[in-house]
Amino acid sequence: MYQIVTWVACMGGKKTIGRTMTMIITSGLDTPEHHLLRSIRMDGTFAMKLALSFVVGSVWITLVTITAERNGTKVGGFIAGLPSTIVIALFFIGWSYSTYAVVEATTVVPIIGGINCLFIVTYIVFLRVNFWLALFCALAVWLILSYGFVRTGFDNYGLSIGVYVGLVAISYVIADRVLGVESESGRPMVYTPAILAVRGLFSGFVIAVAVAMTKAGGPLLGGMFAMFPAVFVATLAITFFSHGPLFSAALMKSSILGAVGVVTYGVAVRYTYVPFGLFWGTVVSMAVSFAGSFLIHRFVAVRMT
Repeated sequence: MYQIVTWVACMGGKKTIGRTMTMIITSGLDTPEHHLLRSIRMDGTFAMKLALSFVVGSVWITLVTITAERNGTKVGGFIAGLPSTIVIALFFIGWSYSTYAVVEATTVVPIIGGINCLFIVTYIVFLRVNFWLALFCALAVWLILSYGFVRTGFDNYGLSIGVYVGLVAISYVIADRVLGVESESGRPMVYTPAILAVRGLFSGFVIAVAVAMTKAGGPLLGGMFAMFPAVFVATLAITFFSHGPLFSAALMKSSILGAVGVVTYGVAVRYTYVPFGLFWGTVVSMAVSFAGSFLIHRFVAVRMT
């Protein structure tokens, strides 16, 4: 704004008019009242984002755990991998900044999706020792690698896709062949209001904290935390304490392939948000993601051990 005003002020040597315009524009746009209103509007948007994240996280992860318990870990992993928090995070990046900022944010989505696979493998490896050690090591791996890529200014989208594909394949082979994690069938479970409430509150809290982090560092860091494995964290904790390490590890193994849907959503958003806008870009991207997830589950995941 100031650059535009200065340019107008210098045009034709009409400095008096330029100074007058500067005073008018400055007084009209940069008053304390204007800053206060803008701050309130941004805080209101962010509060709505957190509230929506909490509700979606509560419902979604509770649904994932119930589905896994009733239908087995293969189906549960498929549901866990469908896009949820990334939808909210990228939508609000577009709302707060622009659709072009979302395109920038999606650059790191595939490679961090691959790091999510390493998160799962790390959890399964250390789960044989202790749950809390496994969770700590998995989170440490995710934070160090993800933040490292963001700090280097990584912007090679083709490489991001390639690394993701490689990490998915390697991680699944390690979990399936090296660690010998096998799928688990459904488990009988009685769902009391107290159990559902605890699961919902815990899940919503984890998701809301992850989404809150997208506010910290602009679009690129926001894209990083849009891929934070919050669904995995809440799901693995709930299943571990409900059914033990074998069931939890099996669900996480299935989620390696299931989470292809999340990355597919990020890829679709990259190419739909600018031409279609936030709403229709989200709708089209969700359709593409669900179709891709269904095909992966139908022709790949169900054939795995």
